[in-house]
Amino acid sequence: MQAKLQNKPILETYFRIVMKMNRIIFGIIAAIFILAGLIYWTFKNNSYISFDDGNKTYTIEEKWELPSILNEISGLSYLGNNEMACIQDEDGVIFIFNLETSKITSRIEFGESGDYEGLAVAQDTAYVLRSDGKIYEIKNFRGKAPKIDTYQISGLDINEAESLEIDVKNNRLLFAVKEYNNRKDTKGIYAFDLSTKSLEKGRHFTLDGNDEIYRNLVGGRSSRIIRPSAIRFHPKTGELYVLEGNQPKLIILDEEGNEVKIHILNTETFPQPEALDFDEENRLYISNESRRQPANILRVKLENN
Repeated sequence: MQAKLQNKPILETYFRIVMKMNRIIFGIIAAIFILAGLIYWTFKNNSYISFDDGNKTYTIEEKWELPSILNEISGLSYLGNNEMACIQDEDGVIFIFNLETSKITSRIEFGESGDYEGLAVAQDTAYVLRSDGKIYEIKNFRGKAPKIDTYQISGLDINEAESLEIDVKNNRLLFAVKEYNNRKDTKGIYAFDLSTKSLEKGRHFTLDGNDEIYRNLVGGRSSRIIRPSAIRFHPKTGELYVLEGNQPKLIILDEEGNEVKIHILNTETFPQPEALDFDEENRLYISNESRRQPANILRVKLENN
């Protein structure tokens, strides 16, 4: 009996300590929820948290999950016959992915490890853009002995470039700068002449998030950020489709470079859109890097376009 009385103060002290610790833990958890709420209310009109699924302007027609080697898919080009050429931003390899079987059927090495971001194919020649502005030209890229040449874009303040397209009619490549070394308010789309292997003077087009078409976007100011991850001509209309991956949206430019339409993309479906292309039926494909889900290719039908 006496032992129990002697232990009572110790037990009471123990329970007081436990209760105090529980209060501290509860206070920390409550503070975290309060902070999260403050962040939400501060930024809800300045981000895609407020995306309205009821107003989306596209439907997903089909989805292909990609093997893990393409988790960092950064470029794609439709080849015909249900084949898609793909690159990822770590290895100098072009992967041929079959949409019918959902399998990689071949791999074409063209360079050492590097940050490869843009891919465009014309007939039997593939062009790959490295983020620092180095271009790889791979002729007869599916043959037994591809011929590989490289060219460096010079005279431009490039920190990072991720997009590449072929302007076959004018024998040149187009690319958009994602980031400059010295920050600029607008982003330029430039042309690289394949005859002279040099950069054409001046911007081909300019992307400016302060233009009128961006001002009523759901995401507020942050939705005006333009960091292009891919560009592609629509094979029928000639419009230039610009994919923006950080605040996901698809910007459509007319042949004079005017922004004529913007499709906001839901981050739940497009967590990291990095590449796009069209097939022979003018159907649109957009790929996503692995973010909270396996990397994928989506066939997307745009509405009112």
